[in-house]
Amino acid sequence: MTKDAALGAEERKTLLADLAREADALRPELHRYAARLVGSVIDGEDVIQDAFARVLATAGSMPPGTPLRPWLFRIVHNRAIDALRQRRTRRSEPLETVFDLADISAVGPEDALIRQDTVRVALSHFAELSVPQRSAVILKDLLGESLAEIAALLELSVDAVKAHLSRVGRDCARSPTCGPRLCHRQVQRP
Repeated sequence: MTKDAALGAEERKTLLADLAREADALRPELHRYAARLVGSVIDGEDVIQDAFARVLATAGSMPPGTPLRPWLFRIVHNRAIDALRQRRTRRSEPLETVFDLADISAVGPEDALIRQDTVRVALSHFAELSVPQRSAVILKDLLGESLAEIAALLELSVDAVKAHLSRVGRDCARSPTCGPRLCHRQVQRP
């Protein structure tokens, strides 16, 4: 084995270790994103497993210095879109299982009930959103990503992300069951 080949193998080993650490730390966030995007906790887990297999297969082709977090989110996003196309958003379990994913340990019981009620109403409208709108809402409201990060992840402009979020808010405000109480977020500058 030459010195260059040994260095390449060592770099790959280090890269895979970094990926494993980052993927392990981001797994809950990635799973919440995937599960909400595809509409099922079980299908979300399938997307994550498929994405992680893809990550390991393509890790060697990743350019040096690529930020791992956005790269992992992008792969999960693409795998979720593929799953939506293949399955045409079939539901294999009730959407109420999303409450199992919510971290309500940091809020009081009254806030937890309000959050559950809000999620229940929002879920009734969520499946009607287009994939870019659904992705933008999940990334902004649930995962707290900035508009610039969302734009980079979805390969859209910041203005397009704002437009998607605005349309969701407008449509929600017009809905008799959703109404303005769920549309309290204003689109903020990046």
